[in-house]
Amino acid sequence: MPLESLSLLLLAIIFVLCVIYIIFVIFKKNSVRLSQLSYQNRLLKALRSLDMTALSTTEPIPLCQAVVDVVNKELGYFYASVALIDEKTNLVRRVAVTTNPQMAEVLKILPVAYREQTIPLTMKDNLIIKAINEKKSFHTNNMHDIQIGILTPETSRHIQVSLNLKSLFVYPIFVKNKVTGVMSYGTTIGKEKFSSFEFDIMEEFTKDVARVLENAWLYLNLRETSHELQRANEKLRQLDHLKDDFVSVASHELRTPMTAIRSYAWMALHRSDVPLSKTMEKYIARILISTERLINLVNDMLNVSRIESGRIEINPEPVDLLSLAKDIADELYFSKSPEKKVEFVVLEKPIPKVLADPDKLRQIFLNLVGNSLKFTPTGGKIVFDFFTDGKVVETSVSDNGVGMSKEDLSKLFSKFGRLDNSYTAAATSGGTGLGLYISKNLVELMHGKIWADSEGLSKGAKFTVSLPVATAEILKNIESYKVKPKGEVKGLEPVAI
Repeated sequence: MPLESLSLLLLAIIFVLCVIYIIFVIFKKNSVRLSQLSYQNRLLKALRSLDMTALSTTEPIPLCQAVVDVVNKELGYFYASVALIDEKTNLVRRVAVTTNPQMAEVLKILPVAYREQTIPLTMKDNLIIKAINEKKSFHTNNMHDIQIGILTPETSRHIQVSLNLKSLFVYPIFVKNKVTGVMSYGTTIGKEKFSSFEFDIMEEFTKDVARVLENAWLYLNLRETSHELQRANEKLRQLDHLKDDFVSVASHELRTPMTAIRSYAWMALHRSDVPLSKTMEKYIARILISTERLINLVNDMLNVSRIESGRIEINPEPVDLLSLAKDIADELYFSKSPEKKVEFVVLEKPIPKVLADPDKLRQIFLNLVGNSLKFTPTGGKIVFDFFTDGKVVETSVSDNGVGMSKEDLSKLFSKFGRLDNSYTAAATSGGTGLGLYISKNLVELMHGKIWADSEGLSKGAKFTVSLPVATAEILKNIESYKVKPKGEVKGLEPVAI
């Protein structure tokens, strides 16, 4: 053969070998990629099944059983189990194991029922405890390594042979960087035949098991907390009902003798046929004032009890605020102005009628004016003023009394919201600390608002009530503004000025 032909043949052989090598390399790479895709697909299917299971199962133990069934069905591992740490007893409890015919036969011969099996955290030779303590995964070919402290080596060997298990893998379950349990995987092939992707699958799946278990525990804790709150609320409702009953009974029992004492004190003080010494007159006057204060407190406590227990009703109708303010000013001018020489002013303005319960609204303004009278010195002034934007009417009751600090404004409308500074000290007669609280509740029942303003001490105070205008549209829906009582209707006790 000529040398030239031999060279061409050699080149052709080299070319063919290069092509074969390239095809082999490409095939090998594609084979690896296909294998990787196959593993990833298994993992994704298993994770999807796990998420679907977590959506339908929120109890931790049934969820664990569903998890091991997913391992068997989607990942193809013959055996899987979950054990959780019981922190109260320092034991690891087995809670779930794969369910299949072979496993069912094995469970029948166990000397200790599977879910009654526990491993002390001090059993350091057990591979499960070792995984918990060292916070890493382990592999074994001997099933007894995870049965130490529970079963004998012979029983463990019998179970392993019955199930044809060649390898066992133990992975700790981490929830918020804390080991809460262990996931075990068992296969019928040896570790040496495993692809590296298989270990990635077990690790990633265990991480997702930790996530769904954490969510289940959070849901369980939330549910238990919710039940505890419901029980606590029910107890509070019962206590509140008992409190209302006690206040009502006690108030009535107190008011009856107090009314008698007040009547006798008044008669003793005003008898013309029996002269009284100055000292005796002073003592009887003190008795009269004290009993009146106590009766006022009883009345306010009854009102609070009725409002809070929902035993009052609100029957709204269009109310002329200007006429109401004039009536209150005239009434108090003749009853209180002679002794304190307080001037009452009603600034007349064209304002629309508001939707309110006239009796409750009168009670509110009597409370506000009575409050102003207490803290306005002799010769002071109390002014009714009005403002409207067409939707609401704001009625203000202002005085030139002692005023209050900005810090005290937020305390005014709380129950027993008397202030510990000069605002209360300046009052000529003690209050109950309930009048403004009652007024606030009544205003809010009528879909209104109430607030207070003051520029500071010695600069007076202004209380403003905002109520909806009685428009034609609102009057069409007047039923929605009514408040029906819960049980027997109770009226409000009168306001003492």
